[in-house]
Amino acid sequence: MKEVLVDEYDVEKLSPIFRGVLGHFVAKILLRILGLNKINRLYSKTCHLKNHHFTSAWFKEMNLKYVVENREILNQFKEGGSFITVSNHPFGMLDGYIIIDLLSQDRPDFKFMVNTILMSIRPIEDNMIPVKPTTTKSGSTVENTTGLKATLRHLNSGGVVGFFPAGAVANYNEYKFKVTDREWQPTIIRMIQMAKVPVVPIFIHGRNSNFFNFLGRINWQLRSVRLPYEVLNKKNKTIKLTIGEPISLETQLKYKKTEELAAFLRAETYALSKKVTK
Repeated sequence: MKEVLVDEYDVEKLSPIFRGVLGHFVAKILLRILGLNKINRLYSKTCHLKNHHFTSAWFKEMNLKYVVENREILNQFKEGGSFITVSNHPFGMLDGYIIIDLLSQDRPDFKFMVNTILMSIRPIEDNMIPVKPTTTKSGSTVENTTGLKATLRHLNSGGVVGFFPAGAVANYNEYKFKVTDREWQPTIIRMIQMAKVPVVPIFIHGRNSNFFNFLGRINWQLRSVRLPYEVLNKKNKTIKLTIGEPISLETQLKYKKTEELAAFLRAETYALSKKVTK
């Protein structure tokens, strides 16, 4: 198994300028500058583990902890039963690691619907359902019907699925004057409507650095380049989560239009931001 997340051969796929001896030399320098070498070292120490054992070991290496408010809400699903989690997306990759670590310890059948690119993280591939995104003017939307069908099959068989309905890490919103998710994707909300299972909102407290969000105002690609550093600067930190009461199918059915349900679920999730663990 590959023991690094990204190497010079992966960078080579991005552009012909990274091919050959000189190109690989430049790619290695780039990996160092972007902080990916440190990410690779973390990964190599933990990649022999699987599922929540991998995420727990990753957090231990970083001395990163998370605390959960209302964790007892999840107890009602310990013995089985389908449900969906929806979460805001403040940090990026770490959000997925935290939710997997939290959910899969009691529910090994927990899975995330993720971009196919993330399937390169082999230790948690059992916790992921890959989908292929397409980029539009309004952002990324899901187009892979195989992934959508697999997600619904998993729920219909009694499994658990997690979503980050924004589909992208939170960024500074110049109209709301704060860092927040973009509008939640209708594709995800329609899937929730089809699944007809309880939805558990989970709010992840925190945000990436001011510099990260500044870069996002210039260019989303520059912001993406910064993401490895945003993982590393969470070292020795404690991240807080708040879990909300399950939203029943009966309540969901009150919102007939996709955009209405999206607004409701997003509001219910963000309402948890005021319930910070003391």
